[in-house]
Amino acid sequence: MYADEVNIQLFRRVEIGDVFGSVKGGATELFFGDVDDQGDNADENIAFLGETPLLRAATAKSEDFKDRPKLRTSLTGGVSWMEDIPAKAVLESVKTLTPDDDKAEKQYLAMLKEIRTTSTVYQSRQQVNLDAKGENGFTLENEKDMRAAICAELHKLPSIAHPPPRSVRVTTLQGISPPHVRRFLHRLPFLLRLLLTTLSYSHLINIKSINVAGSGLFTAAVLQSKVFKHYASDNAEIRRLERKMKTWLADANFCLQLTDISGMSQVPLSTAFDVIAYLKFNDIMAYRTVPEKSTIAQVVRLGGADATVTIPSFLLPHHEHLLPPEPTPEVTKELADEIDGADGVPKTIQAERDLEKAHKDEVAITLSVHASLPAAFDQSLLNFVAALVKATKIIELEKEVDDAAEKGGVDTPFTSPTYSTFPTDDDASIKSSGSGSGDGNSRLKGFARNIRQNLKDGTTGQSIKELAKDLHQSTKDGMKKALVGGMVNDRWIAKMVGKVAAKLQQAQGDLGYSGEITVPLGPYRSRGELPSKLLP
Repeated sequence: MYADEVNIQLFRRVEIGDVFGSVKGGATELFFGDVDDQGDNADENIAFLGETPLLRAATAKSEDFKDRPKLRTSLTGGVSWMEDIPAKAVLESVKTLTPDDDKAEKQYLAMLKEIRTTSTVYQSRQQVNLDAKGENGFTLENEKDMRAAICAELHKLPSIAHPPPRSVRVTTLQGISPPHVRRFLHRLPFLLRLLLTTLSYSHLINIKSINVAGSGLFTAAVLQSKVFKHYASDNAEIRRLERKMKTWLADANFCLQLTDISGMSQVPLSTAFDVIAYLKFNDIMAYRTVPEKSTIAQVVRLGGADATVTIPSFLLPHHEHLLPPEPTPEVTKELADEIDGADGVPKTIQAERDLEKAHKDEVAITLSVHASLPAAFDQSLLNFVAALVKATKIIELEKEVDDAAEKGGVDTPFTSPTYSTFPTDDDASIKSSGSGSGDGNSRLKGFARNIRQNLKDGTTGQSIKELAKDLHQSTKDGMKKALVGGMVNDRWIAKMVGKVAAKLQQAQGDLGYSGEITVPLGPYRSRGELPSKLLP
């Protein structure tokens, strides 16, 4: 994450400028440069992100991420060492400048200028402006387009732009205060809540924008591992759809942009209430940027959004005494009995979820998000969604047909023309068909000649067995092809996707989602006996 400007006005507000971030998918993301280009032949038997050069390269170099110097080198762009120093040395290195001294003021202003101009955001903005002036540069219509272009430029840079040569460990900072002071503060959690209540109430947070970019290759890798798997190697249509989506994803960066963000939180004095945080987003956009082609396009835009996060009070520091007790066998038995006695499906599912939390000793942070309509979508995104829907439907239907055929629950009539190869002298293949194809008689005559030859050779039984085997396989494949082809229709899918997008573009109101972020309580319980509280 990068932020060039943070202005804290004590007991008034916190103002933050543009925030930029890059999302990188670990070892896979960092070694995309080692991936070979793929061909465009539709008949190639490939799965572009299965056992491919991408994952082979990531696997070959994944050991680097277990070596901390090498990991630091990959994140910082070359620096592999850092000196650990005590906190006292940091305080002694602080220099005091007299404001009345002209030389000191010039030195101070020069330092500020150096900090500003060496910022990766500043340099990326300058590079985008330079590219925009070229013949084939970005066409930037407003500041929002500029932010998306900066995100694409930042994604190429190391994650840590100014790696420090010296550092102070967090454990060192935690041990600065004497042990008796830490014990005393631990016994007064009310003071912490009082401090947080005042700070949260008096410091509303305003952020100009948050811009986060990620590579489309990472999304493609996720699609291959979670959706396509091995199916692309067995089905030409799935291969075609996979290649179509890969073409849209692979060379592009995608930027999520949130503008004019307001945030506030409430930390209660009483532990009977939860900690609540509110976020309001005035505008939400997603951009697709192709730096090599200097193209930038807005693919999604929403009217805004809001979010609410509810955090149990006992997750605050020094509040371990409020943790719910560990679930006992009696408690889990009661929860299991509630499942049996639940009234209706919703209550049953809720009871099952409560029992699962009890078994795992977890607690949930509740997250509620509402997106404001209308929503606008680019046609290229709609094409991508339609291809994804078709691919997932084909994979789902093929799995169902294969499973049904294996269980013997599906008959195999002649439902469509299929191909099957029979053992003949000249290795010829014939098409099994229903009644009346133009060259069907010639194929049947050829097959009869093969049967007569097999009678002479004494291999008629073997030929009939092979015929039955091939006939069964061909009819099964033909049935599967007919079912999948009849149920998955390009025009119908495209029409439905377009209709939904058109409705969302004119709709008013909100679309909401509520979910939970689970937090294991084990780490909070493993701290042993702690001093009793004076003001809990």
